[in-house]
Amino acid sequence: MIDTVEEGIRRLESWDRPGEIPVTWLADISEAVIELLGWTNTGYMENELGIQSSVLNKFVKGRGRIQKHVARAVADRLRSYLKSQDQAFLQPDVTPEKKDVAKPEPPAERPVQFAGQSWVAVKITSDISQKIGAISALLDSIIHQVKHANAPSDEQIMTEIERQQLIAILQTALNILKSPMVEKGLLRKAQSILRKGAESAAEKVVQEGLGHMMGAAGDRIGELIGMIFS
Repeated sequence: MIDTVEEGIRRLESWDRPGEIPVTWLADISEAVIELLGWTNTGYMENELGIQSSVLNKFVKGRGRIQKHVARAVADRLRSYLKSQDQAFLQPDVTPEKKDVAKPEPPAERPVQFAGQSWVAVKITSDISQKIGAISALLDSIIHQVKHANAPSDEQIMTEIERQQLIAILQTALNILKSPMVEKGLLRKAQSILRKGAESAAEKVVQEGLGHMMGAAGDRIGELIGMIFS
């Protein structure tokens, strides 16, 4: 997680445009905040880091804009906090209350039909619970960004049909991640379409923040697949 924050700082320092920075540009910092909040809560982090909950919520939801010096202060405090905690977040014990928080009720949306290939019951550990929470938050933010994208068609990462397919697959992936069993084929499909979106953003030089968030989510899904199906 410290490496993730360091990468976020490097990306932050590369921002040389006037005005506030879209939070989607700072996916690495968002990821670190999301993973920490999986172990605690916004109020606790606000007290520990001296960061306002309104600022933390921007990173959790991946929405809005933020001043560069504020984003740097958040990143510096995250880095200091992680270093001070040493190995605290690698402890295997998770209380029942935290497990309940990590597995909220599935949303009411109707999932798309998908032919299962390799269903596996998930043995929840602290690492897997943390990874699922981070991925779920990233996917939720990506779905929101794609649904509300208002850029011209030539400045979009994907076509309208591709965007609808992406939303359907990611919504299904969200439902599966919140269930007792996961399906390998669907997760790989979600990973593939996310990486395709990240590559498209890089090639077209459009929606770079969203593309970076897609790349981060794809990488985390790959890590989860390795943890569950190895």
